[in-house]
Amino acid sequence: MGELEEKETPPTETTTAQQETLEEPKETDKMLDTTKKTEKTPSPQSSKPATPNAGKKSPVGDKTAEEKGHEIIDIPEEKEKPQVEGSCVPEEKKISKEEREVKPKKIPIGGLKLPGFFMKNKPKAEGDGAEGELLEKDAEDKDKEAAALNGDAAAAAAAGAEAKPRPGLGQRLRSFFVRKPSAEKEKKALVNGDADAKSEATAEAAAVEEAAVEPPPKRGLLNAIKLPIANMIPKQRKNGDDVEMGLGGKAGLASMETLDDSLKDQDTVDRAPVKNANGTDDIKSELKDEKLAAEQKLAAEEDERDRPVSLLQRLRGYKCSVDDALIAFGILLFVLLLAVIGYVLTHETLTSPPLREGRYILAVTGCGPVEGVKEDGAFAFRGIPYAKAPVDELRWRPAQLIDSIDGCWNDTLQTHNSSVVCTQRLGNGTTVGDEDCLFLDVVTPHVRYTNPLPVVVLIGAESLAGPSPGILRPSARYSRSHDVIFVRPNFRLGIFGFLALDALTKEAHPRTSGNYALTDIIAVLKWIQLNIVNFGGDPKSVTLLGHRAGATLVSALVSSPKLKDLYTRAWSSSGSAIFPGKPLAEAEKLNQQLMVTLDCSDVECLRDASSEKLWAATPDTWLHFPQDLPQPQEINSGSRHEWLVLDGDVLFQHPSESWKRDQATEQPLLVVGATAHEAHTEKLRELHANWTKEEVREYLQNSQIGTLGLTDEVIERYNATNYAALVSIITDIRTVCPLLTNARLQPSVPFYVVTQGEGEDQLATVDADVQAILGRYEPHTVEQRRYVSAMQQLFYYYVSHGTVQSFEPRRRVINVGQDAQPQEDYEHCNYWISKDIVPRYARID
Repeated sequence: MGELEEKETPPTETTTAQQETLEEPKETDKMLDTTKKTEKTPSPQSSKPATPNAGKKSPVGDKTAEEKGHEIIDIPEEKEKPQVEGSCVPEEKKISKEEREVKPKKIPIGGLKLPGFFMKNKPKAEGDGAEGELLEKDAEDKDKEAAALNGDAAAAAAAGAEAKPRPGLGQRLRSFFVRKPSAEKEKKALVNGDADAKSEATAEAAAVEEAAVEPPPKRGLLNAIKLPIANMIPKQRKNGDDVEMGLGGKAGLASMETLDDSLKDQDTVDRAPVKNANGTDDIKSELKDEKLAAEQKLAAEEDERDRPVSLLQRLRGYKCSVDDALIAFGILLFVLLLAVIGYVLTHETLTSPPLREGRYILAVTGCGPVEGVKEDGAFAFRGIPYAKAPVDELRWRPAQLIDSIDGCWNDTLQTHNSSVVCTQRLGNGTTVGDEDCLFLDVVTPHVRYTNPLPVVVLIGAESLAGPSPGILRPSARYSRSHDVIFVRPNFRLGIFGFLALDALTKEAHPRTSGNYALTDIIAVLKWIQLNIVNFGGDPKSVTLLGHRAGATLVSALVSSPKLKDLYTRAWSSSGSAIFPGKPLAEAEKLNQQLMVTLDCSDVECLRDASSEKLWAATPDTWLHFPQDLPQPQEINSGSRHEWLVLDGDVLFQHPSESWKRDQATEQPLLVVGATAHEAHTEKLRELHANWTKEEVREYLQNSQIGTLGLTDEVIERYNATNYAALVSIITDIRTVCPLLTNARLQPSVPFYVVTQGEGEDQLATVDADVQAILGRYEPHTVEQRRYVSAMQQLFYYYVSHGTVQSFEPRRRVINVGQDAQPQEDYEHCNYWISKDIVPRYARID
């Protein structure tokens, strides 16, 4: 064998003949020439199909065929010649003219690949007939080989089908909706596939390979997205793949010349098949090996399937695709959503009483059930009694809770409509209301016993004589949106709520009088501790919101020991800075003139008098307080009446004394604030159609400021050239700077000033902050919308968490314009304090 390896195959006559054959004209040119000649001289042989008996033609016919340019195909004999020793190249068989066959040139279907057409099928291993197909002499051998190959293909296809993995959940769901072909079409496709498999041996081999390969799964959602992107990226060509001829399963474009060259190469290879040492074809041996491997693989898979597989192993072996994961996640999310909805509906039904007629709801109090009405997504209970009626013997007595069944009701109390207000004096001098007025309103988003909500108690009044509650009314919409419960109580006003007389003190126990309105608010807080849980409220989170005169009451109450454990925090807006400083005896002496006016000498006479008579006997100096620039006559402090007194029961001392003793805490118990133009009134605005600099100067000159010679200095400091500047001066003197003075006594108390204006004069009126808190402020600009959001954020965050977000101990003044901005101090206040105008001329309620 060594000698055989050293000897290379010398160039023989056969190789020389093959090289000459490769240098022949291209087959396309031959075909074109032949077509022309055939049109001129038709030949009967060119139109007949090639058969094995066609080779037994006369020499004359052969000559004619050669002259016409037809291809002469040499058909080798079936028997092989023995190889020459020392040579690896088999000897060529000499072919006689009788064994030759003339076959017309034909281009098979699919052989001509034009530009723009994609050929997905693999090329055949044998010649496709561009130079003529090889005709087998022995038809029986060909049938046997085809049958063997078909058997191999069927076995391989069966092995591939059994080896195919079980489709996933997503693929099975998608296949469920796919329209399947009919049985006739499948049968027809199977017959066509068998006919193609029997055509040539190489096609059968390709069928075996394709049957063993698992069919590609259907494209999922992600593959459909990735496919257009992948087509934009050029793929790397593998070695040995002829893209132009479509080899390797790739699309290719080919011209006629390239087609002829490639077909010639394939035909040359087909004519000289390589033989192994045993004399059998390599193709047959490969097919047998593949068949054996497929049978072994099939047997191994059958053994594997026969083995018992546990559930855990099945779960581990299951391959979850992206589509399967998305479907499972969607189903899980849907089930979870249904569970949450069911829980919420069931929970709401179990914890809330049912609605009657779709709008009426029932709640329970210590005195009996009450029925509220639904409005704006919340439930309103209006007119719930919280104390005994302060009439007859209870007039000018502290408020008393209903502690017996005699003061309760038998059936359900209908609390649908607003209750009557307490008797009061309006700004135009008329009196309205009733003495039997100790009722309260509750607005809650939920009536339940779980997840209690914070409670906001609204204490509102323009003055301690009325009107009340003013604009401080609960908002059902904001109760729902901010998850808070609003409670608005009525309380006594004027002489019915604050009268201190020696005759009243002597009959009372303990010996005191006055401040009856404060006892009403204390009774409201006690009622909340007992009953608010039945309305969905949290008795441990109670915030007092006072406005104007109500803020004065709140600021005074937070310093009283009577409020211990009854409230959590308080918010005071535009209250008075002058708190009770007169002792009870002095207040009783000043109020004695009322007895003279009524011509009464004892308490029975006072209790028998009607409310109209009592209001008529009230001096005007008790009802009207200056809200303008300070006047010289105000120096005599005795001319100013104070409703609140140090009664020794509710109020023991001035609130400032208790503020000095209190230490700074992390969570402030009180927030104090005001607006920059709180002193604005329509009466003052209408004094001049257009306030000019000269008119402002004249108005200042006629006040206490002019008396002190501060007119020019104040005009320069405030740039007082219009009405807004004038109102700002009055507000600083009467409200803002006195309140800031009190806030400085309490290190932990935040102080805010609203400066965002509205209207033609851009004024921050007295109600601007409360209207924003309760949602009644109507913003018209972007700045105003931002102000409303900032004000609500300050208040409701304080209600829920007990802290003010923008408060800093070193920068304690919060300027609320478009946003809440902390600053070190408020402008101009130190100037008025240095001139002894603040707090001397502070507003009194």
